Amino acid sequence: MQMSQGHTGAEAVEDPAENRARPMAEPTIRNLGRLPGISEEERIRLGPVLEQFEFRVSPYYAELIDWSDRTDPLRRMVLPSEEELASDLDFDASAEAENIRVHGVQHKYAPTVLLLVTDVCAAYCRFCFRKRFTLATSTDQHLAPPEGLEDHEKETTLDISPGLAYIAEHPEVTNVLLTGGDPLILSPRRLEGILAALREIPHVRTIRLGSKIPAFDPGRITPALIDVLARHALPNGKIYIMTHFTHSREITPLSVSKLTEMLRAGLVLNNQAPLLRGINDDPGEIARLFGSLADCGVTPYYLFHCRPTFGNDAFMLTIQEGLKIVSEARRGLSGLAKRFRYVASHASGKIEILGEMQGELVLKYHEARSPEDEARLFTWPADQPIYWPEETAEPGTPPSCRPASPGSLKGQASL
Repeated sequence: MQMSQGHTGAEAVEDPAENRARPMAEPTIRNLGRLPGISEEERIRLGPVLEQFEFRVSPYYAELIDWSDRTDPLRRMVLPSEEELASDLDFDASAEAENIRVHGVQHKYAPTVLLLVTDVCAAYCRFCFRKRFTLATSTDQHLAPPEGLEDHEKETTLDISPGLAYIAEHPEVTNVLLTGGDPLILSPRRLEGILAALREIPHVRTIRLGSKIPAFDPGRITPALIDVLARHALPNGKIYIMTHFTHSREITPLSVSKLTEMLRAGLVLNNQAPLLRGINDDPGEIARLFGSLADCGVTPYYLFHCRPTFGNDAFMLTIQEGLKIVSEARRGLSGLAKRFRYVASHASGKIEILGEMQGELVLKYHEARSPEDEARLFTWPADQPIYWPEETAEPGTPPSCRPASPGSLKGQASL
């Protein structure tokens, strides 16, 4: 088994000179012994999990958690669980392997390319759908580009030159998403280089950065970082920060102040979150989360049905359960706060879960890998619980997560 060399810490991707401009921060917590309320017995039981999947949390986020309360939703979000190893699910739940074009580049939908620039985050969500390279201590599950990976080479890369060449050759690409890992963990100097290079490609208009740092460690959002992002925002090509607030308790005075600073600098803020059992599976909580974000000027964008990724069994809801939660949550939200779509990010596309009609769940391709699936409607019997829109799913049982080909979803029909 190859051990990943990429998790020696975020310090490896930061610029020490720029960090000196920040107040001295406490070291990232990677040892359960630093947490109050975690007994020695629990630490021993979690040992086998930590051998396979790392633990990491920022001191800021650790202060938000009641570590003695096993039901604390923020605790469940970041603390390892023995259940993570008792899983038959797949590491690549959305068949991202099919989207890789060159090292660190995914291209699934024509207008959008993903650049995977880091495997590090300020803290690690236990339900991460890319845990194969974020949490995992081994590179065994990393996905390789067509040219393959060298020994100890990771799925992500800071060398974006192959990605830039690919994007330049594809004029249909109008927006680029920097992801990973968390791109805002990179230093302003590194982000400056990436953004400047993308701005040299005429057909790239919008640049997005997916980040949970506004929730996990908002103190990292410095004036230097905001300045770099804002300088690359154009009148006809904005910089979007796709925040990942998952629970309303993550919206603190400090996080709100950082959101405000980014908005004032001309950045556009949208939020996407997964729907997770034991964390935010409550209509009141979803309403508080999206309502509070809308009040702060952050647009609720996506609510993702939990992907059936390895180890995520305990977080998964049936689509029927999720739809009930979302429908009830929407009743208490203003039009501004209910702009989000409830979707499943499936191998064949983003499938919006619309509602129920005449005993059938109604679903629609919001985005599709295959042109013939674009905007297609299909149904599933509402009385047959399903965890994932997959032809291999048996009612009441989590799916085996074998990727489905476009158009092969069970129960599909034109409406």
